[in-house]
Amino acid sequence: MTVALVLMASAALIGVAGPACLRPTVRPTLLPAAALAAWLGALMAFLGLTALSAMLLLFPHILDTRGVTTLVGGCLSGTIPHSSFGTLVQLAISLLPLTILARVAFVAVRGLRAARRHRARHFWMLRAATCRSGQVHWIDDPRPIAYSLGGARGAVVATHGIRSLGEKQCAAVIEHELAHIRGRHHVAVLCADIAAAALPILPLMRRAPGMVRLMVELAADDAAARAHGPRTVHAALLAMSKSGMAVRGALSMSSESVAVRLIWLRAQGPTCRASIGRCRLMLGFALLPTALASAVLVALFRAYCTF
Repeated sequence: MTVALVLMASAALIGVAGPACLRPTVRPTLLPAAALAAWLGALMAFLGLTALSAMLLLFPHILDTRGVTTLVGGCLSGTIPHSSFGTLVQLAISLLPLTILARVAFVAVRGLRAARRHRARHFWMLRAATCRSGQVHWIDDPRPIAYSLGGARGAVVATHGIRSLGEKQCAAVIEHELAHIRGRHHVAVLCADIAAAALPILPLMRRAPGMVRLMVELAADDAAARAHGPRTVHAALLAMSKSGMAVRGALSMSSESVAVRLIWLRAQGPTCRASIGRCRLMLGFALLPTALASAVLVALFRAYCTF
């Protein structure tokens, strides 16, 4: 049970102190995809540690359920053996992580169904009202508007108004939206929304939707900047932000995120640098929250044993 309690403490530490530890990841010198991996890694670490703690509390001897069987048999016969009280305590403690997991599962199923229904309706409307060219659905509208839709049939929706921005800026806008689809950014945002709806009491979950939305926009800007240059993306973003249109179910722009994105793009050089070891860097940042929580708990344990 000690290991399970340590895992629960690690999950609680990530849920409470996660935002403060991850705040320094939002900086121009850091790859946005790595910062996104850190925030998603914190969410996954919380759920993973919670699930492991529940499993160890229910099955302390790796699926050896003799303690649970003895307790159930004693309850049915009306006499609970003295040796079963330890199992009873473990089961009582396991209610906390089990409740958390059940809550997350319920909200996730409901959120996924709603997102699937909305996406199906949106694609049906696109087939009726747009002209498709590759992955881009074009709408006859003079305003410069573009957004992307996730799912297995991801698509970019754009108005003919973005062509008035010029060939380079138009290509940068399309590349930005395609980066959302390639990076499965819609899934990341949906996961953050589910976590916030399921566990709003935890600071990590409350901050996750806003930060993940910002990180996916910066990651898509980074992809577009590497293909067309930061200055082109900066000019395109400035022009696109004036439309101010938000589409439900799409990754839309807020005034705060636009300001941060413009600052980030201005901080880049004339040509956006390529990242060396991009996958290794993202993996390292994804594991960062778990490593930090483990290091803190090990330090506290050693201090307790020393003093």
